[in-house]
Amino acid sequence: MISWRIFKAAVAGLAILAVFGCSTQQRRTGDVEVIRSTGVLRVAVRPGFFDVSGTREISLRESELLRQFAARLSVEIQWIEARRADRLLELVHEGSADLAVGRFAVASLPEYGLQASTAIDWVDDLLIESAGAGGEGRTVHLQHSALTPAVQNFLDERGLSVVGVPEEVSIEEVIERVRSGRYRATIADSQIVNLLRPGRNLEIVDRIPVSRPIAWAVRQSNPALRRAINQFLFAESVLSRGGRARTCRDLRQIKQSGVLRLVTRNSATTVVVERGGLTGFEYEMARNFARDLGVRLELSIPPTEVDPLRWLEEGFGDMAALHEPVALEDEGSFRVSVPYRFVDLVSIVSARAEAPGSVEELAGVRAMASRPAASLARMIPLTAPIRARPPVIGADGFNAVLWVARGRAPVAVVDRDAARLALGSRSDLDVGPVVVPEVPLVWVLNPSSPRLHGRVNQWLRSARRSGMVRQLVINQFGKRESKRPSAMLPIPEGALTPYDELLQWVGRAYDIDWRLLASLMYEESRFDPGAVGPGGSAGLFQFMPFTWRELGVEDPHHPREATEAAGRYLRQLMDETVDGDYQTFKS
Repeated sequence: MISWRIFKAAVAGLAILAVFGCSTQQRRTGDVEVIRSTGVLRVAVRPGFFDVSGTREISLRESELLRQFAARLSVEIQWIEARRADRLLELVHEGSADLAVGRFAVASLPEYGLQASTAIDWVDDLLIESAGAGGEGRTVHLQHSALTPAVQNFLDERGLSVVGVPEEVSIEEVIERVRSGRYRATIADSQIVNLLRPGRNLEIVDRIPVSRPIAWAVRQSNPALRRAINQFLFAESVLSRGGRARTCRDLRQIKQSGVLRLVTRNSATTVVVERGGLTGFEYEMARNFARDLGVRLELSIPPTEVDPLRWLEEGFGDMAALHEPVALEDEGSFRVSVPYRFVDLVSIVSARAEAPGSVEELAGVRAMASRPAASLARMIPLTAPIRARPPVIGADGFNAVLWVARGRAPVAVVDRDAARLALGSRSDLDVGPVVVPEVPLVWVLNPSSPRLHGRVNQWLRSARRSGMVRQLVINQFGKRESKRPSAMLPIPEGALTPYDELLQWVGRAYDIDWRLLASLMYEESRFDPGAVGPGGSAGLFQFMPFTWRELGVEDPHHPREATEAAGRYLRQLMDETVDGDYQTFKS
C-alpha cells in the first residue's frame, strides 16, 4: 500500500494546479503541435482524484502515466480538477483542457465531440451495499453522470430505484457513505471497490455482466494527440509484459530458454512504438543480437521509480541497454561491454537565458541528468564541480530536459542523440557547450554471466566493423557519421582545431595544456583521423601498432580513443621525466 506521504510527495512533484469549475480557463482546441508550442498539457480530472482515500493508488498510477507521457512530449502538466463530475467532459469539449481522466462511459463521448484513447484497464461495475442492508425495494444512490444505459438496464431488471447524488461528491465519498449506512447501496467499478476493502461493513452483492474500459477522453478534432496517447499506452502495456522471474543466467541458460531478457526504458533512444510496432536504436540493436543467438528478445521495463541497473542486478533481466555510459560508481559492479558508439554529453539550457560559452561556466551550476551522465559530469575538474543529479530515481535524459523546460533547473546534461530528439523543433531550449565529449555507450551485464559477456563483445565488434551500428544511427537519428574520415575536418570559426572540446576535456582530465595536445595532433596528422603513415602509424597522433595496443586503443582512427590515449601517454611521459617539472611543457 502506498503511504499518503509518498502520494503527497508525488502530487507535489507533479506541480498540481487544482482549478475548479467556476474558474476562468484559457480555451484552446489545438492538437499536439499547439500543446508543444505552449509547453503545457492540460489534464481534467474527476472530483476526488487527489482526495485522501484508499483509491489514491489509482490516481498515482494514472498521474505517473500522464507524467511520463508529458515528458515524451517535452511539456509540463497542468491539472484541472472539475468541481462536478458532469462537467469533466465539457472541460475538454470547450477547450479548457486537452484530455480528461475519469470514470466516464466511453459510449457517452461522441455527444461531447470526444473520443476515447486505447483502454488503460478493464473493470466490472459492481452493486455494493452496506453490510446487512438487504430487503426488497432497495434504493441505489448514484450520480446522474454515472447512470449509463447498461447500469439503467441492470437496475430496472432488479427493480432498484435511483436516488440522485450531487455531482460534486466523489465516488470514494459515496462508497464511504454506503459503508457507514448513510446510503443503502451504490454502483462503482471493481478497481475502486477492491482497493476500498469490501467486507468492512461493505458487501458486493451483484455485478453488471459486461466489462467496460477505463480510458482517457480527447477531442475528435485532435487525432495527433489521440495517436500519440495510444502509441504511448500501447508501449506501456506491451513493454510491461516482460517476465518478472528473478534469475541470473549465463549464455547456456538463455539459449535453453530461447529468450533473452533486455532491461531498458520506454524512450526515444531505446524503444518506442511506431505505426503499431516496436522500434528504437537499442531495441533494434538488441533484437539483431538476439537473432544472432537464435533466441527471442523479451523486454523488461522497470517501474519508473526504479533504477534500471538495480532491476538488472536483482535478476529481472540478462543485460541492460539504456543508451548511456556507465556511472563511475558502477564500475566494477557489473560486466560492461566494449563501446559500440561514442556520443557527446551536451548541456541543454533555456533559450530565454544567456547560454554559457564554455563548460567552465557551468562550474558549481545545478544540473539535471540521468545517473550515469550526472556521475561523469560531477567528475570534470573545474573550479567547482557541476552539481549534477537525476531529477528522480531512474530518470533518463528526457526527464532531465523537461525540468529545464519547466524552469525547475537551469541546465540538463544529456547525450547528443537524446538532445536532438527531445528538442526537435522547440524554440524554448538551446544546446549549450559539450560537457564530456564522446562518452562510450555500452551494454551492461551481471558479473554472473561471463560467457554472455564474451559473446556480446564479439558481436558488438562485428556490428561496428560491418557498418550495422552506423546504419542504425542514420535510421534512428538521421545523421550520417563516418568512422574514419579521410580528410581533415573544417576548423570552426574561432577554434584552433576541429577537436577543441575533445582536447580541452582530455587536457583537464590529465592536467595538460590542451594546446600542447593540439600542436602534437597537428604535427602528427594535420587533424586527419584517417591518416596512415609509414610503418603502420595511424590516426590523429600516429600511434604505431604496438603502442596503440599497449595503450588499449581498439581503433586508432577514432578521435576520442586516440586523443584520450595520447593524453594518458603524454601524462605518463611527463611523470617519468627526470626533472619532473612538467610545467615547462605548458605555454
